[in-house]
Amino acid sequence: MLLKSVLNQFERDWAEAPLRDKNLDLSKFINKSIIVSGNSKIARSVVISLLSVNDKLNSNNTIYAFCKEESNGIFDLLRNRSDFVLCNTKSLLPANSDLFIEVLFLENFCNSADTAKDVLYACSNNTEIISYINPAKVILLSDNSVYGELKQGFVISENENGYINYDEKFLQTMIMQSVENMYSSASKQYGFDLSVLRCSTIISDFSKSDFVKSIVNAISKKQNLKLLHSNLKVSYIYINDLLTALFYVIINGENTVYNACSDDATVSNIELAVIINELFDGVNFLTTDDGLIADGCAVCNTKLKQLGFVPCINIKDALLIAVHAYKNSDEVFMFPDAYDGKLETIQKILLGFLLEIDRICKKHNIKYFLAGGTLLGAVRHKGFIPWDDDADVMMLREDYDKFLRVLPSELPSNFTVQNNEKTSHFPFTKIRINDTVFSTEFSSRFGDIHNGIFFDVLAQDQTSNNKLIRKLHMHATASARWLVLDKWRGTKVNANGRFSSFVANVLKTIFPLAFLEKIQNTLMSQFKNKKNAKYLFDSMGRNITRGEFPKQWLQEIIYVDFENEKLPIPKEYDKYLKYLYGDYMEMIPVSQRHVSHDIIQMDLGEYADYEINKK
Repeated sequence: MLLKSVLNQFERDWAEAPLRDKNLDLSKFINKSIIVSGNSKIARSVVISLLSVNDKLNSNNTIYAFCKEESNGIFDLLRNRSDFVLCNTKSLLPANSDLFIEVLFLENFCNSADTAKDVLYACSNNTEIISYINPAKVILLSDNSVYGELKQGFVISENENGYINYDEKFLQTMIMQSVENMYSSASKQYGFDLSVLRCSTIISDFSKSDFVKSIVNAISKKQNLKLLHSNLKVSYIYINDLLTALFYVIINGENTVYNACSDDATVSNIELAVIINELFDGVNFLTTDDGLIADGCAVCNTKLKQLGFVPCINIKDALLIAVHAYKNSDEVFMFPDAYDGKLETIQKILLGFLLEIDRICKKHNIKYFLAGGTLLGAVRHKGFIPWDDDADVMMLREDYDKFLRVLPSELPSNFTVQNNEKTSHFPFTKIRINDTVFSTEFSSRFGDIHNGIFFDVLAQDQTSNNKLIRKLHMHATASARWLVLDKWRGTKVNANGRFSSFVANVLKTIFPLAFLEKIQNTLMSQFKNKKNAKYLFDSMGRNITRGEFPKQWLQEIIYVDFENEKLPIPKEYDKYLKYLYGDYMEMIPVSQRHVSHDIIQMDLGEYADYEINKK
C-alpha cells in the first residue's frame, strides 16, 4: 500500500519533506536495512518518512519498526508491505543492519526515580540489542534536555554545557546525559559509528512537548492562555525540518553531535505571545509570572548546516500548519496571510479579466483555452487554485495574432496592453490595469514599465514534424529567450557548459536588445505557416523546456465550471495536464502553499472592493 493513499495533506507534507531537499543526495540511500526504535509519534513519523522515500525512489530499503504493537494504527495498514516489518522482539530483527535509529524524547518526563530507572533500563537493553544486530551506524535522535539550564542570551553549541544541579529538577538532564554516555560507550565496545541529533522543541500537531500541545490546543479552541513572562529564549523546530535534518545526519553525518532547529525559530515567551496574537484571531496570549514554562533551550545549528542542511519552515508557518493539522480539517490548507487579506479580491479582478477576454474572443470567433495554473485550477478546484494570484490563457498562433489585432479596439480604456514595448520585454502579452500596482521582485527593477495588476496571454506555436529539426528549433528558441531575458535584466547567461556560456555572453554583449528580440520572435513563430503540423510547444511560457506535445490536444474545446462561470479548456485536458505537471491532481505540499508571486508593492486603487457586475 502506497503511503499517499493513507496519509492526510499534513502528514504527506512532513513525510516527503526530505525528498524535496535538492541538496540531499538520496542516491546514496538505497538497499539499506534500517531499524527505528521508539514508541512515540515522532518515531512513527521517522518510519513513515523512510517508507515515503521507498515509495518515491524505489530505494529498496527495508524498514523495521521496533516498538510496541499498534492497534488500529497506521502500521496495521502497512503490514503487507514487503519493505516494512513491525516487531517487538529482537528475534524479528535482522542479524546485520546498516542503521539503527533510537528515537528518545523526554519532554513529558515524570521526575521520579522509577521512571528514570525504566528509561535507563530500556536504553541499556537497546545497546545490548545493537550488539546482536551489528549496525554500521547508530543515530540517537533526542531532545536537547541534555544541556540543562542556560543563562539568558546564551545560545548553546554541541560541546558546551549548561547549568545542572544534582536534584530532581534536573533528573531529565541527568537521564539524557547518561543515555548519551551509554551509547557512546557501546559504540566503542561494538565498533559502530554514533551520531547524536539533539532537536529543539518540536512544533507539530503531535509534539511531545506539553508546552506546545497546550498552545496548539488553546489556539484551536480559540482560548486565551498565559505563558511565563520570560526573556529566556527557546529554539523550536517544525517536524518537516526535523525529518530533513535526520536524513542529513543519516547520509552525511559524522561520528559526532548535531543540534537542529528551524530558522527564525529561537524566541522568548514574550516574543512567542506576540507572534501568536498577530497570527490567530480570537485568542489572547499573555505573559504572566504564573504562566506556562517553555521546555527546551536556545541552540546553535551551524554544525548541521555545514552538512548542507537548510531549514525551510519559520515559526509562524509552523504554528499555522500545526494548528490546522490538530483540527484535522479536510479543507484544503493555505496560508491565510496572502496579500494582507486581499487575495480574494485579486482573484475576483482576475475573473473579471477572464470574462472580458472571453467576451472579446467569442465576438471575434477566436479560440482560446485556460492555461497553466488557471487550467489546473479549473479541473482540480473548479476555479482558482486557492493560493494562486495570477491567470493565464493560451491560443494557437493564428488566434493569438488575430486577438492582438482586435485588442486595441475592444479593450476597455482602463486596460493597457504590454507587448513589444521599449521598456518591457516579456515574450508574451501582458494586459495591465491602469492606476493599480502589482509589482513583483523582478518587474520592480524597472521603474519605467507599467506595473499594474496583470493578466497573461500566451501563444502555443507549431514546430517541425521532424524530430531532429524539432529539437534544434526548440533549443534555439529557448536560447534566444534566455539571451533576451539576461540582456534585459543585465545578468550573465549561464548555459549548460562553460564554452556555450562564453559564446552566449559574447552574443548578448555584441547585439542590441531589439535585434535579439527580433531573433527570438522569429524563432518562436518560424513554423506558423506550416501546413499539417503535428506538434506544438510552449514557445512563450515557462514550459518551453518540456518539449513538444501533439497539436491535436488543442483542437477541441469543452466548457467547464470556473468560479461559477463556464470557461473553455482543451477537451484533451487530461493528457495536456499530465504533460505539464505529471500527477496534476496531487497538490503541492502544505508548507509550500504561499502565493505564487513575490509581490513587493501592491495597490488595488479603485478596485479594492471589486465585485463582478453580472448582467
